[in-house]
Amino acid sequence: MMKSKLLAILLCAVLLISIAACGGSSVPTTSEGGESPTGSAPPATPSGGGADTPDAPSTPDAPVSVTDTVNVAITADDGTLAAEYLMTGTYMAMSAVMEPLWDVTEANEVIMVLAESVEWIDDAHLTVHLRQGVKFSNGNPFTASDILFSLGLYKVAGMTGQPRVQTIDPEKTKVIDDHTLDLQLIAPSVAHWQILSQFFIYDEESYDQEKNSREPIGTGPYKLTEYIPNSSIKLERNEAYWGELPDIKNINFTLLAEPSQRVNALDTGLVDIAPIAIEDVEYIESLPGVNLDSRFTQSYTMLGFNFGAKSAFYKNVDARQAIIHAIDPQVILDVVYLGQGEVMHAAVPDICFDYEDRFNDLVDTYAIGYDVELAKQLAQSSGLAGQTISLMTAGTSDAIKMAEIVQSMVSEIGVTVEINNYDNAIAWQMAYDPESDYDFSIGVGIAPNRVVGDLLLNGVRYFPQLNVPGAFEGNMEYLERAPLTMSTIDEQERSELLYDLLRQYEENVIQHAMCNILVSNAYSTVIDPGSIVYSVGTGFVRLQDLKLAS
Repeated sequence: MMKSKLLAILLCAVLLISIAACGGSSVPTTSEGGESPTGSAPPATPSGGGADTPDAPSTPDAPVSVTDTVNVAITADDGTLAAEYLMTGTYMAMSAVMEPLWDVTEANEVIMVLAESVEWIDDAHLTVHLRQGVKFSNGNPFTASDILFSLGLYKVAGMTGQPRVQTIDPEKTKVIDDHTLDLQLIAPSVAHWQILSQFFIYDEESYDQEKNSREPIGTGPYKLTEYIPNSSIKLERNEAYWGELPDIKNINFTLLAEPSQRVNALDTGLVDIAPIAIEDVEYIESLPGVNLDSRFTQSYTMLGFNFGAKSAFYKNVDARQAIIHAIDPQVILDVVYLGQGEVMHAAVPDICFDYEDRFNDLVDTYAIGYDVELAKQLAQSSGLAGQTISLMTAGTSDAIKMAEIVQSMVSEIGVTVEINNYDNAIAWQMAYDPESDYDFSIGVGIAPNRVVGDLLLNGVRYFPQLNVPGAFEGNMEYLERAPLTMSTIDEQERSELLYDLLRQYEENVIQHAMCNILVSNAYSTVIDPGSIVYSVGTGFVRLQDLKLAS
């Protein structure tokens, strides 16, 4: 299971990642001073992150609002609070207890947190100057050695923790002194800022592996007071926090897996923040005292193809193109997602920081799209016509609905589709097993760091089926060039790489993106909508920024 969870961070894959953040009608900007995370230079002036100087923490007697508790609904529980394994709403909770060196917002701004500043020596080497006077909630001082210790934990955490520190070279990175870190990267990376925003720092002195999964210690603005697995999490403000004290004193999280539970909780005032299912959007908009935020995040619906030897699509690009031209994504958007989104025109969503208009409609599968006659011709020429092929889903209700639509549409070109619904774990195992005998799959992909290169690199190299010579036309040359999409700092040079490799990726129909779906979240009017800021690394709201409405 841990291995399966990681890949959702890295890849555009077949599993839905629920985003349990909340927000206003638009993504607010942070205070001035942030810098684009895709460059190699540090922010000239850190944005947010607490006190102006490291030796000026807020005092414990800061004013507290009359409304001192906010209740949050989450849709899933990871069963642990160990930061290196978190993916769901528990991640949002722990991001207020533990802290990274910096954070990056969905507005592409860097917020310095435990790092006060960074000094770039070259594109793969930087000196990190840490805040002084920072303490963990147990009173232990935060030092550079805690970073190296935490790095070791993430590196051995398997396929969940490793991606969050994937850019760091652990052998070359060294402590200079308690408040200075010599940080060296394995290679230059345009996603270095976003990736390390998910790297929360542990207290080396007090760390206990078993205890940490239930009672983690951090430097954050909140402390954990209670955790009941698969039920609830309670946080209270850390009055000794090094930075500006948050407005809200207590934050309580309750697991409400069913959409109807979250609607009822909002309707009755039991929760103030909750993710909303698409079918409940209209009702939530009518509720007094509740605001709805709908925005595009990293997730989108997609078709994935099995490139293994047992698949009907093995080395058969015409067959893959036939399936794509047989499907009308607008129907899927309207029927499954009630029109809450947009049809995509490329294999990645246009919310990526380095997305360009010229990436739209690069190849016929996107430029022509739905064309039944063309699909019939391709089905005949590829030998797909008359066959029965298997369609795999991870068992979500949306995926099942989509599969039934695909089944009906593909039947129009003389191909029979057999639907097989599995649970998440089995679907993941099958997706990455070269011996799997399914043919194609339905799910939701992600652009985890909002850079196009994430798809072009990780969406290929982590699939064993795609690494076999000849799996698709020119795949070995592709695999050689793909890492450059993440390590090329020069924007113009990287732009040309992205254009060339995106075309090759789409011409071979590695996967096909269909609809970019709006994610909706509700929050009560007790929250000031202007204080909502999202972290790009997690997709969750930054709880420490929330302000109570005046």
